[in-house]
Amino acid sequence: MDANRASPARPQAGGHANLREVRTDESLVGQATEAARTVAEGASELARDTYETGARYVREGLDRYPEAGRYIREGSRAVSRPIEQNPLVAALLFGAIGYLIGYLHGSGWRWNRESVPDYARRRAYSDRGRD
Repeated sequence: MDANRASPARPQAGGHANLREVRTDESLVGQATEAARTVAEGASELARDTYETGARYVREGLDRYPEAGRYIREGSRAVSRPIEQNPLVAALLFGAIGYLIGYLHGSGWRWNRESVPDYARRRAYSDRGRD
């Protein structure tokens, strides 16, 4: 009978330990959530500030050079009219350009490899740690 009385005490002790682990996990999740929220708020504020600064620069430029507004309107019409008239062709053209850029980037292709000095070139991953 003593063995039966002792066995219920062990699960309770284990239950308290598990409860502490759950509370610790919950606090870690809460801290991570708060950190993510803080980072997101900071990024949002930075984006808002950047947008406002860019808009201010555009307004100042248009105030200084009023004829630029006319050129911007004419240029946007010249670009948007063909896209509106042929959206499928435009989508295929932009897709092909994106594919070409991705292909060239993925292949490691460079305009002029010789213009980069040896000391500025990236080493292969297998060469690292041998310095």
